[in-house]
Amino acid sequence: SKPAVSPTKIRKVVEVTLSHLTVPENVEVINKLDANLPEVEIDADQIRQVLVNIATNAIQAMPEGGKLTIDARKGDKFLEVAISDTGDGISEDVIRKIFDPLFTTRAKGIGLGLAVCQSIIERHGGTIGVESKVGEGATFTVKLPLKAN
Repeated sequence: SKPAVSPTKIRKVVEVTLSHLTVPENVEVINKLDANLPEVEIDADQIRQVLVNIATNAIQAMPEGGKLTIDARKGDKFLEVAISDTGDGISEDVIRKIFDPLFTTRAKGIGLGLAVCQSIIERHGGTIGVESKVGEGATFTVKLPLKAN
């Protein structure tokens, strides 16, 4: 649905997101968000849904444990939120299809999570992207406009 945007502190959205996650003992969560980040005009529930999905995927990518890092920085017109893991990483052939509806690499996955995330972020006027090196983990970056269009 269309985002119902209001000025929101991204740090609060991340804290609520983290409270909704089941994090195994062997995964360390590192929250690097600065308390002084500006507010962004977002639908907090929709953005939380995106962050829960990405963080859950990151945790699942680290069955042997690792680090889940959430960081953010302010650009000129955007706020960037980066979620990184130290899992197995994502191969280039998979990265090309990762946001396609019904694409999954999981036995029990249905392949809608990241497609829905992309749709939500685009409806906010933002972008979502991923960088990864096999064996070194992945970083998903969500860019949200500071002011809604």
